[in-house]
Amino acid sequence: MDVTMNIEPPKFINVAGQRIPVNVKDEMPGRLAEYDPEMRCINLHRSVLRDRQLFRSCLVHEVIHCALDLAGISFNTSRVLSEKIEEQVVTAVESLAAPAIIRVWRL
Repeated sequence: MDVTMNIEPPKFINVAGQRIPVNVKDEMPGRLAEYDPEMRCINLHRSVLRDRQLFRSCLVHEVIHCALDLAGISFNTSRVLSEKIEEQVVTAVESLAAPAIIRVWRL
């Protein structure tokens, strides 16, 4: 019997004082997660909830997209960043800055 434990995601995440809903979707063709700037919400594909590391990675990634949007510098809000450069910025913050910040908070 295949017993799959699913992670229970938060209903909301606070980003820059904004309550951002976190939704679980059954269908997201070609995507595991996304930040929707029009609805100001984060959508996660249900499959992400089976793996804690994947869940955390996707959620952090989308929170960074959300933060850029709320700061007015995302591709969607300002067109200052191209989609490609925004993705590079998000990946850099996610993989380089966030781990260092977490270590600093533990000091």
